[in-house]
Parts: sequence; structure tokens; C-alpha cells
Amino acid sequence: MPTPPLDRRKFFGSAAALSLSAASYGNVPGSNERVRIGFLGGGGRAQAHIDLVNRFTTEGKPVAAVAVCDVWDGLEDEYDVHFGGKVTRRRYAQGLYPSARKCGFDRNDKTRVTKDYRVVLDRTDVDAVCITTPDHWHGRMTLDALAAGKDVYVEKPMTRTAEEAVAVVDAWKHSGRVVTVGVQSMADGVWMRAFDAIRTGTIGHVAHAQTGFFRNDARGQWRFYRLAKQMTPNTVDWDLFLGHQFECAGRRVGPTTAEQPFDRAAFAQWRCLWPFSGGPFTDMLTHHVTRMSVAMGLRFPARVTAGGGLYLEYDGRDVPDVGTVVADYEEGCQLVVTATTLSGYPIEEVIRGRLGAIKFVKGGFQLFKDDPTRGASFPSRMEQAPEPASFESVEPPRNDTEALWENFLECARSRRQSTFSPPDLGAVAVTTAAMAVQSYRTGEALFWDKEKREIVTADSTWAKRWEKRSQEHAKPNQVFGWSGGDGGVVQPPPHQSLSGPWVNGKDPAG
Repeated sequence: MPTPPLDRRKFFGSAAALSLSAASYGNVPGSNERVRIGFLGGGGRAQAHIDLVNRFTTEGKPVAAVAVCDVWDGLEDEYDVHFGGKVTRRRYAQGLYPSARKCGFDRNDKTRVTKDYRVVLDRTDVDAVCITTPDHWHGRMTLDALAAGKDVYVEKPMTRTAEEAVAVVDAWKHSGRVVTVGVQSMADGVWMRAFDAIRTGTIGHVAHAQTGFFRNDARGQWRFYRLAKQMTPNTVDWDLFLGHQFECAGRRVGPTTAEQPFDRAAFAQWRCLWPFSGGPFTDMLTHHVTRMSVAMGLRFPARVTAGGGLYLEYDGRDVPDVGTVVADYEEGCQLVVTATTLSGYPIEEVIRGRLGAIKFVKGGFQLFKDDPTRGASFPSRMEQAPEPASFESVEPPRNDTEALWENFLECARSRRQSTFSPPDLGAVAVTTAAMAVQSYRTGEALFWDKEKREIVTADSTWAKRWEKRSQEHAKPNQVFGWSGGDGGVVQPPPHQSLSGPWVNGKDPAG
């Protein structure tokens, strides 16, 4: 009998399967009617979310925007984009007052249109918040929203640091609230379908995987975000943007005004600076770490190293333009995640096992067979791509963000914490990225202490433990939910019986 597919709730962890009692459910604002959303952040990504919620409302779905928050007054106009030898006329509408207008709010209603997110959280008619602020605010706002009894849709990365991620997961578990992390690709069922194939032994013991993200823009990555003359200390609450008066997980949310004076580039292109972002490690690779962790059946990495550098984009940024993360796992496998903003040429997204490989392509994934009894299966330089043994078709959602929102709203109304992209999965991506940033900036290899739930400096014990397992001829570790047999363990050749140390001149083979 074939092994049944694994329930998403069991995979995402017991916390994700929590639900409120009937009595608690009745006390949830909006549980029996529409879900009322407060938007924290009014930038470009926020506009996409506002448009989507407004469309849902127009279509008669039980959801509506009720408040907006942003630290900048905002701007609505048209402007010319000069790029690639062309001039393109574009419409621009971002910030507090454009967001308020889009939602149909009176800009003078300071309880509904505000620069202080706490005003939104104090509203009793806000059931959930959508957080699309710069990364350094995600953790503090999520914690405050949960404490205020709100459900949360927070853009990726869920937080900026591993400590903040731990705090959010703990608060989420204890609050009973619904939280979704905005990793849009998690609305696609292909990752769970691949996981079902992997855990049942289709490609044998999972050994290695690769994924990455590649961009190439002559202006410099993230410098395409517009700087407007109307961004000034008079229109931007710079203290609130920085967050230096707030703490999260024992640290200041952001730098002081002395450490980071007002700068339009720091405000609008904050992804280029360490105090606000992890650069490519968080902005570009969070999606990939999240989905590959699900597909492979993995959680927190045990050991992480990262390399890279700032090799070309010398425009005042801090973050690298080339970065590679090597994450090793107790399950006995490795994930390599690489990115650059200097080239658009990609690598394949592949999971390799002892008996085969999975390659993700549009509309599903290809399965390749790898026979370890034949020795080398594929040439090092191939004239053409190898032919897959089979193709698993998985229909993607028409719109990832829309599907993620629909799932979030459904869970908010049913009081089910098992969203497509829950916080315990978000914490995996954040921790991996945080370890990568720390490793890149310090030059150290790092361990994740799963008992203390903290990052610590690595030592020689990682290699020694695996060497010890080999000496003991131990059984391999396997990924979560494994039911695939031995996974393709070593089959020693007959002459291996002649191996072994000679003791007192005695042949171990007899």
C-alpha cells in the first residue's frame, strides 16, 4: 500500500495544528463576519496588498481595509524613468495619504490614518494587520500585534534576527493567533508534492540541494526604488522609521539619528544597508530557503557558513553583490544557496539523493534516476540536458499572493493556525539568513544550538561527529517523515572484508 501524503499541519509542527476552543472562537472580533485589515507600511509592496484587499471587498468577499499607517506623508504623481536608452512614464502612489485615499479614508481621521502603528493596533475594529515595513520593524510590530489580539500577515523575512524569530514563534504559539509570512511561493503545492516523493524514498537518502536567485541591473540592485524630493525630515518621521526608541528581543530595533542621519537613499533604498536588511541573504534568498526546506523535509540548519563580497556595485551600499550560503543539517545533507545582483544567468533548482534527483521546473518537477551500482551516472560536461525519467505535474496558483491571502483569511475566520506559510517555517528562513549574514561579516562558521535556540560559534565537533559515525558503521539520519527504507546505504565490495587494523601482527581477515 502506498504511503499516504503527509498532512501539512504535522509537517509544519504541532504548534501549527493548534486551534482555539469554541469559547475562544466566539470572542474573536470578526470571526463571524468580515476580517478587517489594518495596513502597517505604505510602500510599493503594501500597494499590491491594498489593491488585492480592495478587490476582494468589491467582489463581496468578507474582508475590508479599516486603517493605514506609514511614516511618510507620501506622494502621488507621474514621473519619467530613464533606463536602457528608453524613457517610460510611470504612475507613482506610495506613503500614508495615497494609501488612505486608495482605501477611501479621510486623511484627517488620525485614528485611521496615522504614522504611529500603535494607533492602528489600539483600534477595536482591526482584526488583522498586514506588515510591509522595512525588515527591521517586522519583529517588533508582529509581537505588538499578537499582544493586541490581532492576526498577522507579515512580509518576508518574518524578522531581521534569529532572536526576534524565536520571540515571534513563542508569542504565536501562546497567543492562538493566525500568522502568515509572505513567502508567496508557499501557496504552490509543488513543494509538498516533492516532499512526499522524497520522504517515501523516490530519490533515496537526501544528500545535497542547490538553489539561487540572480538579478542584473545597471542602476545597482534596489537603486531603482525612486528617491523623491518630497522625502524630507518634515514629511518622514525619521525617529519612527529608525526605531531606535524601541526594543525587540533585547536589542534596539534600529540605529539612532546620530548613527544614521536622514538620507533619502537610506529611507527608500534601505535594503542596501545592514541596519535595516540582510541584503541578498534576506531579500532574495528567503523565498528559496523556505521552499527548499519544505521540499527536503528540513528545519533549522545545524551549521552555516557564508561567503561572497561587494565586487562591483560600489555605490555606497553595505551589503554584498555576490553571496553564497552553505547550510549543513543533522539529517545528513547540505543546501547550497547562492545569489548575485551582477548576473541574470540562473542555476537549476535541484535536490539530489542517492538514487536520483528532483529538478523544479515550471508546472511541477522532473525526476531523474541515479543508479549507484553503475558508478558515475552523468558526464561532467553535458552537450544537452539529461532526459528525466518522469515528470510530476503540479498546477500552480494563478496568483501566488492572492492564494496566500485567501488561505490567510480562511484560517483567520476558522481560527486555524496552520497557514501555508506559518511562523515556525518563517523562523527557519530567518535563522538561516541571520547565520549567513553573521558568517559573512565575521568570517566564522556557525552552529545553531537547538536546545538554547541561539547562534553560536562553530568548532571542530561537526566533522568529528560524522567521522565517529563512520567508524561505528552507523545508520544514516533521514529527513522528517522518512519512510523510504535505508535510502541507498553503502554496499561494501567483497574485498572490503580484508580491511581493518592489524593487531599484534594478526591479519583481521584471518
